[in-house]
Amino acid sequence: MVKITEAQVRQAEANAAEQERVRAEASAVLEANPYSDVAALKLTEESRLAAQLRANAREMREAFEAQVTEDRRRASRPELEKAAAAEMKAARSEMPALEKQLVEALKTAQDALVGVVSAAEAYSEAVGRHADVLAAAGLNYREGETGGERDVLGGARLKADGRDYVPAASGPLMSWLVLRVIEARVTQHHHLNGALSGTARAADQQVPRVVEAVPAPKQVSRPKPLRVRNAFQAMAYGD
Repeated sequence: MVKITEAQVRQAEANAAEQERVRAEASAVLEANPYSDVAALKLTEESRLAAQLRANAREMREAFEAQVTEDRRRASRPELEKAAAAEMKAARSEMPALEKQLVEALKTAQDALVGVVSAAEAYSEAVGRHADVLAAAGLNYREGETGGERDVLGGARLKADGRDYVPAASGPLMSWLVLRVIEARVTQHHHLNGALSGTARAADQQVPRVVEAVPAPKQVSRPKPLRVRNAFQAMAYGD
């Protein structure tokens, strides 16, 4: 890494100041000869160079100050580490175990979601199979307590003992499951709420008895967010 010296910064600032003086002289020449194209072009060029040198000097000064701050931080690193020795030891001891715990939880959740997909596929396959067999036997979905049919798009509908069944898509079920966990354990205002809510509603529509039968996760109580009033609201409420 190339080091920036204070002498380089001062030189850059001096160059910018000198160019600003040249620009001021070009401006004065143009004021004396307002219709001179040469003078106008000269001022434009000198102004452009002055702006460039000012920016360069400013960026160099900022980089130099950041470099000084970093050098000071590194110089004091041993003292800082000594003061925070207990916390550093705790972090080294605790984090690997928590990371392993998180990995195991993700693996368990992944296996569970694979199970959701498999169960949904088995459920949907059975709906279609029974609906086709019953329809072929002359038992129409719309007549009696048990029957089956296919709609114009090929979707199966089954009725058994008066209970309706349609295929269950695994995507909406997983969206519904993730969303209710987020709302219960994280926040009801999570950014995924908008992304998942539309798909999750499909699960309620497709298999309402299934989702109603799944117990909701335990709700975590969280402090309500502070309500911030703007100046106009404060005036209206007399604050």
